[in-house]
Amino acid sequence: TTSSTTCRTIITRRVKADAVADHGMKVSRVLWNHHRHQLDHSRRAFSTRQAPLHNIIVNRLSEWRSHRSLPTHDNNNYSNISPCNKTSFGRSNSTNKASSIPSSTWTLRRCAFSTTANNNASDNKPPAPTIKKPRKVTTLSIAAKKRRNQKITMVTAYDYPSAIHVDRAGIDIVLVGDSCAMVELGFETTQPITLDQMIHHCQAVKRGAPNRPLLVGDMPFGSYEFENADIALRNAYRMVKEGGMDAVKFEGGSESRAKIVRHVVDGGVAVLGHVGLTPQAISVIGGFRAQGRTAARARSILDEALRLQDAGAFAVVLECVPGNVAAAVTNALEIPTIGIGAGGGTSGQVLVFHDLLGMLSHPHHEEFVPKFCKKYASVGIHINDGLAQFKKEVEEGIFPGNEYSPYVMSEEEAAMFEELVSKKDPAAAAADGEENMASKEDAEIEDESEQLSLYGDKKS
Repeated sequence: TTSSTTCRTIITRRVKADAVADHGMKVSRVLWNHHRHQLDHSRRAFSTRQAPLHNIIVNRLSEWRSHRSLPTHDNNNYSNISPCNKTSFGRSNSTNKASSIPSSTWTLRRCAFSTTANNNASDNKPPAPTIKKPRKVTTLSIAAKKRRNQKITMVTAYDYPSAIHVDRAGIDIVLVGDSCAMVELGFETTQPITLDQMIHHCQAVKRGAPNRPLLVGDMPFGSYEFENADIALRNAYRMVKEGGMDAVKFEGGSESRAKIVRHVVDGGVAVLGHVGLTPQAISVIGGFRAQGRTAARARSILDEALRLQDAGAFAVVLECVPGNVAAAVTNALEIPTIGIGAGGGTSGQVLVFHDLLGMLSHPHHEEFVPKFCKKYASVGIHINDGLAQFKKEVEEGIFPGNEYSPYVMSEEEAAMFEELVSKKDPAAAAADGEENMASKEDAEIEDESEQLSLYGDKKS
């Protein structure tokens, strides 16, 4: 009997437990359905307001991006903006019968601006296009190009216009080379140009390409070769501080030159090395001659490049050496190599601005264009044709003509001027002119400088 009672008790408890569990399941389902309906209602309520809220956000961001200011508020007077409703974050007493949602539900209302542009979404203008600022080329990005097997481009520039053209073309490095002495100043070699002259040209290039390319200034002959390395460092500082350069270039890779490079790099100035044909040393090498054509000389060029790398140079220029030698040097170095007349095995290429564009294309200059230089244009021919055409039109009276004579005088003033010119007595002409001007004191005569700009007939 005891065991039977115990079994009935256990069974009764289990039945009650199952009933409680079933009831809990039912309660959970009811709560879940209620929560789900409430969530759906909140989503629908927000979706009806999402579009205008999105439009306001886009409008404000567009105004900020296009540098248009928000509505002005004088003396902290915000009368042109409707204040937020105090019930914006209150409970709504409305009942949604379709979804069986209780009357006490949370709703979100936005602050409404009373501006016309925000109230009418159809009048919204598209966001103004943003111009991405080009990233500055640095010595680190030049090194990264070699690691990625990307070719480096370098072109010389010596003045403001050439710097603008090189920058717009997206060239990586702009070199203000001492070749300026030959192609700009007319010297037969690069030796005569001075440090002050180089700084003058560096400043012009900096104004033409101030932001994106890496600017390298060539240290001229006689500005860094001294045993006292402080002289080279002092002059390098001038190229950076006065000329606006990012780095400087030294020619040669001897032990003494590597010592100077190390001292300048330690002083905080980046250095571009230069081996092979070094034009500043033509008195020693016997003129503009190819280098590294013997095994011994080729090995010495490799040693010089390695020496410059150990001294801290961020790259090395290889000029007028055989292609296999340049390729061997490039493979041996961790830093990039930039070739000029050194084949295609280098990390990059450099050419002189005037040479690659054919700036001085005429029979006399053709003799001095290096054999390794490819002309990508013949600008000099077009320059010569333009100058010859100008000379012809001036001599024949075609230029300027009425088309290029924009500054005119009114007919009344022209008649008065002719009358003043026709008088033989200068004193009488001056007196008549003063009387005519006095009679027109009330007439509004605009100044010519206010009507015309220097280069056109529109107000500046």
